[in-house]
Amino acid sequence: MQRENPEKSICILIPTFNRVSYLRILLEQLRAQVCTPGFKFIPLIIVDGSADGTLEMLSAEFPSASVLRGTGDWWWTKCINEGAKYAIQNLCPDYLLLMNDDSQIQPGYLSALIDSSKLAQNDCIIGSLSVTEKTPHKVSFSGVKAINWFLLKKKLYFKSFELLENIPSTGLFPTYALNGRGTLISSSLFQKLTFLNERSFPQYGSDDDLALRAWKKGHGVYISYSCKIYDRTHDTSKGSAFRQDAIPVFVKSFFTRNSVNYIPKQFVFFYYHGIKILMPFYLMKFILGTSYAYFFKYKKMKYEL
Repeated sequence: MQRENPEKSICILIPTFNRVSYLRILLEQLRAQVCTPGFKFIPLIIVDGSADGTLEMLSAEFPSASVLRGTGDWWWTKCINEGAKYAIQNLCPDYLLLMNDDSQIQPGYLSALIDSSKLAQNDCIIGSLSVTEKTPHKVSFSGVKAINWFLLKKKLYFKSFELLENIPSTGLFPTYALNGRGTLISSSLFQKLTFLNERSFPQYGSDDDLALRAWKKGHGVYISYSCKIYDRTHDTSKGSAFRQDAIPVFVKSFFTRNSVNYIPKQFVFFYYHGIKILMPFYLMKFILGTSYAYFFKYKKMKYEL
């Protein structure tokens, strides 16, 4: 006889590469979570060629966690895709939760995420507020309220690195972009959207592409301010303007395939989602805008993040 209220499961996909100490902290935080009744969570760690003792740590300290080994060149997007395919085939989860190995969460995070998903419509995606690890906490991603494709301008709910204390502590808001870590999506919807685009966006951009593809197919995408992911801003997105890396590192980021600023990646993203006749304008504005942010806007921020 089928149960009237079968337990639902969430598979937490965590790609990792040589970050054993960060991964241990996240898994300890996940183990301490008290999940909403009627739900269970299953961590799946995708170890993409780590050589820092990650596999040994998992075997000794988290023997119940599922592990999938990559080839060392999967990067984040393929790790998520391969992890999702493995989970759907072997673990049969109702939901997938996309995470980063360097993310941190507070007690009650999973329950808040589940509660947020219940408030939203069916077949939607729920993202999390991204907050800097260091105090005073600042919000690095609060969602995108609208995109003006004629001017290539995003309307943010709050400016980047706004103090967390100035942000509402709850609320569910539609967003036209996602920050991959802390993204909850049903397994069925992820399959319907044909997973992430790993060919065009191997490391960065696949989350935003997923959000826009979901909207185009009539599925809502929301960000929950009740759900906070604390990230080590100084350890992520090498080449980003706010990191204030050395000038050669910043310049190289425009030509490195797995970089956040990779120009061909931007071209493909604009081609898929923008107004094609405006492509030259988009690329010029991206390069000039990113350079301005590096040399002027975020000049002193490296001392604050």
